[in-house]
Amino acid sequence: MTKEKHISIEEATKMLEGDVIEAIPTDLKRIVIPAYGFTGATPQKRQEWGADGRPFMEDVKGLPFLNPTDAAKGETKPNQILKQKDGVLLCYDAPGRKEHIERYLAEHPRTFDNAVRLKHFINYLTNNVLNKGGEKADLWDSDVAFAAGLRDAPAVEDIKPGKIFSSVKKKEVAKAVRVPEGTTFTGTDGQLKTANEGGAYIVQDSKGMRLVQADIFPKAYQVVKTPKTMTKDRELSN
Repeated sequence: MTKEKHISIEEATKMLEGDVIEAIPTDLKRIVIPAYGFTGATPQKRQEWGADGRPFMEDVKGLPFLNPTDAAKGETKPNQILKQKDGVLLCYDAPGRKEHIERYLAEHPRTFDNAVRLKHFINYLTNNVLNKGGEKADLWDSDVAFAAGLRDAPAVEDIKPGKIFSSVKKKEVAKAVRVPEGTTFTGTDGQLKTANEGGAYIVQDSKGMRLVQADIFPKAYQVVKTPKTMTKDRELSN
């Protein structure tokens, strides 16, 4: 049985100091689905990353949902929060995926009206769109500010509910360190994630810290520097 270990923000900060992996985002596209403004949101606590570099808890209204790839085996508790004020849904692009989503939205024009309809949409994405062709379902929450920061993204005022687009992350250098299967980490977005089979990476950039599964990391990032003393990507041994 894999021994579970939780890593705190403070521990991750120390791990990412000095000679660690450096990587830049690849041209893997993200599909951005603006989904804010819905009714039926509930009060939630969501951790954000302050301008002073410190995490803080923010009171928001939103819709909790589950991203299966960030859940421990058998875990069904929601691990994402779609914010009512400025929330967007994100998933990686794949052949035909954007068209599939657009077709659903054309057939269900009131998808973004309320939390119930959005929940149906999220379930549809997870079960019928994001797990096709051998890909794992992977859907997570973000906000308009992140979406506007993608390369060639629309201006903030043009990011409207239902107006989906695809784009890639800007070429910012990020730091990363690998952790083994079973490791849990609460990123600066407040989302608790568990490293799947094969482990994961804790990644830090100007947006904060987050856990990226090992099978996703090489798709999302190109390594430009590895530690001279690296052993198994500095995987924890305890």
